[in-house]
Amino acid sequence: MALITATNTATPSLQSVLTKIRLTQVRQQANQPEANAEDLRTRANEGEQEATQSQGRVQALSRQQQCDPTYGPKASRSQGGFHLKPKRCW
Repeated sequence: MALITATNTATPSLQSVLTKIRLTQVRQQANQPEANAEDLRTRANEGEQEATQSQGRVQALSRQQQCDPTYGPKASRSQGGFHLKPKRCW
């Protein structure tokens, strides 16, 4: 009889195996929202960086446009012909 009892305590019961499996599943389910949140944070940071870069490009193009005589004020007609007013770019 003692031998049978020792064998029974050495092998886990079906209930304990099922409990461990369920615990593993619950942990995985609990970790999934955290992984999703981390992914969303990463994507948000990337979007912010892209927006910042785009704003920098817009500002650079705006400065370039202000310095380009093509986009400057139209020439005014004076007695001697057309004269463009120079524009400071710095």
